[in-house]
Amino acid sequence: MRLNIINRNFSSMWFSNLLAILNSRFRELVIPLIVLGLTNSPLVTGVVALSQQLGTVLFAMPIGTWVEKKNKVRVARTCHLIYGIGIFLLAYLITLEQLNAALIAFILFLMGIVALISGTAFSAMIPRIAGREKLLEAHTSLEAADAIVTLIGPALGGFLLAKTGSSITLCICAVLSLLSALFISLVRNKEIDFQQSNDVSSKDKTTNFLRQSVDGLKYLIANTQQLINIIALSTLGFSTVFIVLTVLFHARISLNLSEELIGILLSSAGVGNIMGVLIMKLFKNRSWLLLLCSLLFFSSFGVFVILATNNFIIMCLGMVIFDGALSMAFVVQVSVHQGITPNNFLARVKSATYVIGGLSTMAGTFLAGAIPEFLSSRIALAFGVFVLAIPALYMLKFRKISVKLSQIETINMK
Repeated sequence: MRLNIINRNFSSMWFSNLLAILNSRFRELVIPLIVLGLTNSPLVTGVVALSQQLGTVLFAMPIGTWVEKKNKVRVARTCHLIYGIGIFLLAYLITLEQLNAALIAFILFLMGIVALISGTAFSAMIPRIAGREKLLEAHTSLEAADAIVTLIGPALGGFLLAKTGSSITLCICAVLSLLSALFISLVRNKEIDFQQSNDVSSKDKTTNFLRQSVDGLKYLIANTQQLINIIALSTLGFSTVFIVLTVLFHARISLNLSEELIGILLSSAGVGNIMGVLIMKLFKNRSWLLLLCSLLFFSSFGVFVILATNNFIIMCLGMVIFDGALSMAFVVQVSVHQGITPNNFLARVKSATYVIGGLSTMAGTFLAGAIPEFLSSRIALAFGVFVLAIPALYMLKFRKISVKLSQIETINMK
C-alpha cells in the first residue's frame, strides 16, 4: 500500500478503481436479483448477465489498438461518465416500471463496451504510472481496493436493496461512476505521441490498424509463459463469475436466504481477499507458477466447503478461502502477464486477453444459470471445484520454466 503514498498519480487511479469496484459489487447483486424477480429463471438471469461480456468478445481487439494511440486518462474519464448515465437510465426505467429482461440485456451490452474501453485504458496506464519495477506492489495495492470493497460492498448493497429498493441503489451506483471519473481526471500521465504521417492513405492506415490488432493476439502465443497466463486467465475469469453467480442462485433458490444474508455471504469473500493482500508480499521470492497452481487448489477447496454444507457460517468460511486464494492468483497472473509484455504491446495484448477472458466469462455466466436451471446449484458448485483444480494440475508440468516473482523480465516477440 506504500505505493499509494509515494505516487500521487497512482493514488488517484487507486481511488477511481475503488469506486468503480464498489459500483460493480452493488450491480453484481442488484441486477441478477432484479432479473431473477422478473423471470424466476436462473438461465434467463445468466443470459442477461452474459450480455455485458458480449461486447468484449466482439470489439476488444480493435478497441485495444485504438486506445493505445489515445490519451488514456481522457478516455477513461469519458467512459466513466457515460457509464454513470447508463446506470441512471436503468434506474429511471425501473421507476417507470418499463423494464424487462431484453431491455436490461441491451443496456448492459452497451455499458459493457464502455467498461471495456475504460478498463483497457486503465490497465495500459499502470506500468507507466507505477513503474515496471513495482508492478507486483501496484497490483497488490489495486487488489487491496478490491478486498476492501468485496468486504463491505455486497453486504451494503444487500442492505440498500432491501431498505431503499433497486432504483435508489442503482442511482447510488451511478453517482459512484461519476466520482470514479473525477478521480481518474486527477491523473497526470505523460503520453507518447503516436501521430501518423498525413501522407499515409486511408487504406494503409486501415491495414496497419488491423495488423497491429492481430499482433496483440500473436504475442499471446509467442512463448510458453504467455500461453500459461492465458490458461490461468481463462480459469480465473470463468471461476469468478461462475462461482459468485452460482452461490447467489444457491443462496436465493435452494436456501431461500434474504437479500441481507446473501450480501453478507458474498461480502465474506472480502475477508479472504484482505488476508490475501496482507500476505502477498511474503511470496515475492517464490516461483510464480508453483504459487499460482497452489492458489488455484486452495480456491477449489473453498468452493468444496460451500458445496458440502448448509450452515451459513461455514459457507461464509468457504467464501473466505475461495476468494482469498483467487484474489492472490489474480495478482500473480496479472503481474506476470504485464511484467513479460513490452510497453508497446500493453494495450493490444490487454485487449486480446479481454477477448479470451470475455469468452471464459460468458461461458461461466451462461453455465451458472443453465446448470441450476436444469440440474441443481449443488452440481454447479461441484463443477466449479473441478474447473479450478484441473487447470492447476495441468500447469504444474511447466514449473521448470518459472522464476521468482521478483525476477520477472520482459519477453520480446521474435
